[in-house]
Amino acid sequence: MTATDGAPVTEDDLRRWVRLAGRAPSAHNTQPWSVRVVDGRIEVGVVPGRMLCAGDPSSRDLLLALGAWVESAVVVAAADGHGLAVTPTPVLDRLDDLPVRGPADPADTVLVLRPTASPAATPFTPADVRERRVNRGPLLPGPDLRADAPALPSWLRLLQVDDPAMRRLVRLGSAWTASRPAVAAELVRWLRLSPAHPRYALDGMTDRMLQLPPWVARVAAPLTRRPALHDAALRVAGLVGRAVEAVDRTRPLPPPPAPGAPLDGPQHLVLVAQTRDVHSATETLDARLGLPPADVVEAGRALQRTWLHAHRAGLAVAPHSEVVDSPHAVAALRRRLGLRRSQVALAMFSVGRPTVPAPVSPRLTDVDA
Repeated sequence: MTATDGAPVTEDDLRRWVRLAGRAPSAHNTQPWSVRVVDGRIEVGVVPGRMLCAGDPSSRDLLLALGAWVESAVVVAAADGHGLAVTPTPVLDRLDDLPVRGPADPADTVLVLRPTASPAATPFTPADVRERRVNRGPLLPGPDLRADAPALPSWLRLLQVDDPAMRRLVRLGSAWTASRPAVAAELVRWLRLSPAHPRYALDGMTDRMLQLPPWVARVAAPLTRRPALHDAALRVAGLVGRAVEAVDRTRPLPPPPAPGAPLDGPQHLVLVAQTRDVHSATETLDARLGLPPADVVEAGRALQRTWLHAHRAGLAVAPHSEVVDSPHAVAALRRRLGLRRSQVALAMFSVGRPTVPAPVSPRLTDVDA
C-alpha cells in the first residue's frame, strides 16, 4: 500500500523508499551504503568492501554519497506526504575504525532515518531521483546552474573554474590516479567494460556509463580481468602518469579567459565548504577534512539537490573527483580560486547540455525493484 498524507508508514513503504534511494550517485558507483528496515525506521551502515580505501582515505566521497542517498530518500518520502528525521550515530565519527573489507556489520549503523508526519519542502520528485544521470559524453554550454539552484547552507558555496584551468586540473588529477598503483588498481577493480562481466548489471562503471567507443571497450576489457594484462597495464599507466604529473605540477595554469567571455563548453563548478567560524576548533581538528563527518553528509545532500536541479533544467553533470583527490591539482585549484586555508574543496563537476542521452547505470537495488 502506498503511503499517503496522514496515513501510517508501513515497512513496505520504507523498503520502496530504500529501493529508489539506491539510485543515488557514488564514486565509482560503489554504492557503499548498507540499508536495513528495522522496527519502523531505516538504518544505514557502510559496506567496508565498497569503501575506496586507497582513493578516498579521508572518506570524503563516502560521506558525500551517504548524503546523496539520504536526500534521495527524503525526496521519495516527501512524495508520499512524509518526512524523514535523520540522526547520525557515533559510528559516523569513527569510520577509520571500520575494517577494510567484508560486509557491513549491523552494529555499525552510521545514520538512522525515522518517518515523520512533516514532509520536506522539496521541488523534486521520485521521477527526478530515478531519471537523474551522470553524463560523461560531450557537454555543450548551458545557463549558469547557480542562477536558480536550490539554496545552499551558509557554509557552502559553488565556485566556477574557467575552462583552460579545468583542462589542466583534470589532466593532473588523472595523472595522479594513474601514478598511484593502489589507487589505479582500485579504479580498475570497479570497471565493468563488457556485458560478460559477472557484475555488469549490479555496480561499478560500465563501458556504456563511460560512453566508451565499442572498440576501446573490447580492447580494454581483458586488461581489467586478466591478472597478467592487468598488472602490465597498471605499470604502463603508472609510468605515463608520473611523467605527465612531473611536467604539469611545475607549470602554472594557463591564463584565464577575459572577464565576461562566453563559455564555449560546459560550466565547471566546485563545492567549497567553510570550516572556520562555523564549527568549533575541536571539531575541526578532529575531522580529517576539517569538517565533522555529519556536515560532509549534509554537503552531499546539498550536492544531490544541485544535481537534481540540473536534471530538471535539462542539463547533465559529469563529476571530476580525480581533481579533488590529487593534492597537486587541489593546490593549483586553490591558487586559481584564491581559497583561504579555512576553505575546503569537497566536490568538482562539469555541467552543460548533453549531446547524447546518458545510459542508465547499474544499481544493486534494481535487482529487487
